[in-house]
Amino acid sequence: MLLAFGWGLLAGSSYVLGGLLALRWRVGSSVLLGALTGLGAGALLSAVAYKLVGEAGRLAGGSGYVGVGLVGGAAATAWVVIGAVRGRRLSAPPLHEPSYLVIGLSAVAESIVITGALLVGYGITAAMLAAVFLCGVPEAMADTGPLRQSGLSTRRVMVGWLAMMLLCGVSVAIFMVLLRSAPPEIVAFVLAFAGGGVLTNVTVRMVPEGLKDAGAATGIAIAVGFGLSYALVEILGGH
Repeated sequence: MLLAFGWGLLAGSSYVLGGLLALRWRVGSSVLLGALTGLGAGALLSAVAYKLVGEAGRLAGGSGYVGVGLVGGAAATAWVVIGAVRGRRLSAPPLHEPSYLVIGLSAVAESIVITGALLVGYGITAAMLAAVFLCGVPEAMADTGPLRQSGLSTRRVMVGWLAMMLLCGVSVAIFMVLLRSAPPEIVAFVLAFAGGGVLTNVTVRMVPEGLKDAGAATGIAIAVGFGLSYALVEILGGH
């Protein structure tokens, strides 16, 4: 459990790093930030497609838990991210309204990616951590400026990122305890649920933000991030 907590903290430190970088260089809307966001989106898409959902499918054994989990995770994330819980329709255009509720949902989903790596036997590698960092750093960089503009002090913003790091660590530890002895189908459902959440977060938050800042260059960055994550996790991950 302590080891899982440590891996979660390490993965969650990407938010702290991203926040520090954004405050150090006063990162706002820029082509570079848009490209970094696209890079992170591509990395997450690759990690979900080739590890999270793939492992869920293997564990589910064709029982249908993966499909149910994907749809459930996507619906739950869309409900929170779009803001339907505050009275907006799911079909409404996404707004960039950074809140630690939405960011925390992303952190929990990414912690399940880490938990999945620990549960299925291939363990945590530098490749898997790199894929998580490729998402967490640009996400924190993109949200730090708007959080400051909303009236939060620099100290409160950084306390928030530290809280996200702690949330990631605690989530990994809790999920490890809950899922270690769970039936394979339940593990498959949880992994797929997280996968659906990550996919929805990428498409309704990260990709629109990247397009706003970097335009069509975001598409190139997504492809680079996808390929880089694939190379790290699939080719180098076992070494």
